[in-house]
Amino acid sequence: MSGLLEREQADRASESWWRSTVLHLQLLIVLSVALGGGGVGYGLRNAVIQLAALAICAANPSRIADFVRKGPRMLVVLVVVSMAVPLVQLIPLPAAIWQALPGRDMIAESLAIAGLDPASWHPISVDRARTLVAFCGTLAPAAIIAIGSRLDDKAKLHLVLTFAGAALAAILLGVVQISAANTTAMLFPINPKEGVLYASFANRNSTGLFFILALLLTAALPVPRRREWLLAMVAAGSLLFLGALLTQSRSSLVLLALPVGLIVLRAGFGLWAARKGSAPALTPASLVAGGFAVLIAGLAFASFSTGGRVGETLERLETIENDRLTMWEDGQYAAAQYWPVGSGMGTFDEVYQAYESLEYVTQKRAGRMHNDYLEVGLEAGGVGLVLILAWLLWCAWQPTVGKGRDDNWLAIAASIGIAAISLQSVLDYPLRNQTLLCVAALLIILLVRPREARS
Repeated sequence: MSGLLEREQADRASESWWRSTVLHLQLLIVLSVALGGGGVGYGLRNAVIQLAALAICAANPSRIADFVRKGPRMLVVLVVVSMAVPLVQLIPLPAAIWQALPGRDMIAESLAIAGLDPASWHPISVDRARTLVAFCGTLAPAAIIAIGSRLDDKAKLHLVLTFAGAALAAILLGVVQISAANTTAMLFPINPKEGVLYASFANRNSTGLFFILALLLTAALPVPRRREWLLAMVAAGSLLFLGALLTQSRSSLVLLALPVGLIVLRAGFGLWAARKGSAPALTPASLVAGGFAVLIAGLAFASFSTGGRVGETLERLETIENDRLTMWEDGQYAAAQYWPVGSGMGTFDEVYQAYESLEYVTQKRAGRMHNDYLEVGLEAGGVGLVLILAWLLWCAWQPTVGKGRDDNWLAIAASIGIAAISLQSVLDYPLRNQTLLCVAALLIILLVRPREARS
């Protein structure tokens, strides 16, 4: 009888392990890091992540319902509106409405030239397929936010550790790539530059930002008591810092000031607490922060003084490619033609080509505007820009509440991480791949206060 009871208990434990919400989100994070760094051009890999997100939502319906009913009202609204924008752009409209929208004259003329009926119904989006793909891209981050925001602090910490582990695995992949001059272990069929670390991304700017976000969260982790784990924490942070340097991304080099600033802030807070008499002078936190600072400063100085990656990247900081400036100029003009409605999420590549100035045309194709604010302004118009502002305001406000939380450093790091994404968006398009979308969702759930703090 006792053996039967033990077997039943073991079966229940095994069943609950497989049904663990934390495990589901951990798998989704790892999957996004492994497959999602290529952007819209790699639809099959993105589809795997999105289908996994749908499966996780189907396995956790009570979590979804709990988020909708009891989650932070503003966050629920932001998630719903973000997913609704591309869906609304796909609703067919009668000709009298869609032809009256800005920028649709060219579409009506094209339909007439092609012998098609210009009086037929069409949606706001000028390319239904692209906008549908844009909507699908919201599934994985929305699943992480809806399911993960209601988790307790311990469960969220497990997600952060999973993300940090995935980032360190990406570092190892990058070491293999660089050791073979980027001729092997490349996950995407790109034309890589020798000596540049790409890891699991097709864009080195995204790689650099990915490591910066991982470094931010690593620096904000609760300080372990055991010495070996302290050393492991310092080593992990140093590897992530080195990985960001090896991408030779100018924006990432500048953004490295954010995690360094967080480390200094945390060390300073520890010293201030010591002077107040509430903590010993040499706390584990101050030791970790000091170890971070010494190793990071040493790595940066050694690279700069020997003319290494830092020196080369600093030289490139003095210039901005003329291609970016011309794309911004033409992109602003194109956005003005569709303002304030927009051309449809994901349609930049199709729309921009029609408005590119002839004097700026080159052999290269501008697949992105390299400024996500301008690109969203073109694709989603005024609604998209207001939505971005609402997200930023919410993320900036969250760390100021729930001061008694044990995870306050993680909340501060998450807010700084959102700021890093926002800053890189001025020169690039970090949230146009599934990996960084899922990482941004992880940062957002770290900002959500626990239930007891809200009540």
